[in-house]
Amino acid sequence: MKICIIAPVVIPILGREQEYGGTERVVALTSEELVKRGHDVYVFASGDSKTYAKLVATVPEALGLGMSFQKEKEANRRAYEMAVAERPDLIWDHTLALHAQRLLKDRSKFIFKLDTKIDRDKIVDTGDIPVVHTLHWPLSEHVSEIVGALSDAGHFFVSISKDQAKRFLPHLNIKQHLGTVYNAVNLEEFTPDGSEKSEFLFWLGRYSMEKGAHIAIAAAHRLNIPIQLAGKAEEKHEKSYFNKFVKPMLKKKDEILGMVSSEEKYRLLRNAKAVMMTNTWAEPFGIVAAEAMASGTPVVGPGLGSLTELIDQAGILIPVDDLDIDEDASTVTSAQKTYIKRITERMEKLDKIPQSVPRKRAEFLFSPEHNASGYEEAFFKAMYLKRSTG
Repeated sequence: MKICIIAPVVIPILGREQEYGGTERVVALTSEELVKRGHDVYVFASGDSKTYAKLVATVPEALGLGMSFQKEKEANRRAYEMAVAERPDLIWDHTLALHAQRLLKDRSKFIFKLDTKIDRDKIVDTGDIPVVHTLHWPLSEHVSEIVGALSDAGHFFVSISKDQAKRFLPHLNIKQHLGTVYNAVNLEEFTPDGSEKSEFLFWLGRYSMEKGAHIAIAAAHRLNIPIQLAGKAEEKHEKSYFNKFVKPMLKKKDEILGMVSSEEKYRLLRNAKAVMMTNTWAEPFGIVAAEAMASGTPVVGPGLGSLTELIDQAGILIPVDDLDIDEDASTVTSAQKTYIKRITERMEKLDKIPQSVPRKRAEFLFSPEHNASGYEEAFFKAMYLKRSTG
């Protein structure tokens, strides 16, 4: 197949050197595996990207966080137009046709919340070339409207967890849902070393209410276990969250590491007693959980979203169905306090989880080979359906 991949241009695609960016890691790993399988793959991304595929620059270098929404739209439109000119078998988009969206309002406070609306008449016409979108986002009102418009335009969709698929299906033509494909991790880099786990908890992610770093810290304090946090606090809402919810809680034994290198991340994931995914939202996938499991480390997280199907016996799921946990919260709520208490009550289960359990589950679910096979199947299905519907 000839495949044109349209990637975001906020940060570059850096392949095995990718230190941040869940979507970018998906593009890097899957495009590499597809090239190995003999497919003709083009990646439309920033010019400072690195890829096994053929790189087509839509901007000279990544636009960076806090970029102009208009500049990103223009780059996305160029990507679509150049991709159509290549006459590929299909276009694989990771932006939900950003070129046809317009910014309504930035409602970010302690969470990233950018509302956009899609202009249906501005969606680039790809003719007989099918477009496949990976759904990287949780369901929200504006995302459901975008997906509905793209579904009406004949585009196809791949979900990244079954829970996410269930939430999105009412908003698109079910025949255009090509299935669920779990994201991949590089199993050669995220590996257990078999040594005894260190006595610290680890949290990794963006500093924002939906990722719940303050919940992980509070649980660690109640358990009297050291915690290390590696996170991103660069955008306004991330800094606001960090300053209000994280900074006031910190004690001397807590370690704030900033954005760590890949090698340091591998070490932390491998050595931690547990990785704390203390979300306050239904995670559509959770790449940190997959990386932790590949490292032989159990994951502690809520019984919400994708974690309910990913973790199984490879960690501890905290029951929260009866709690009104809200990622838009602006205070530490009573529901969050109960959530923290439930975490501490269940942590003794960690000692019963051998490193082999999360590792084997990661090998089964998150290998690049498994991921690429899923996308190959989805792509062939999209090509067939596009031809059969005209």
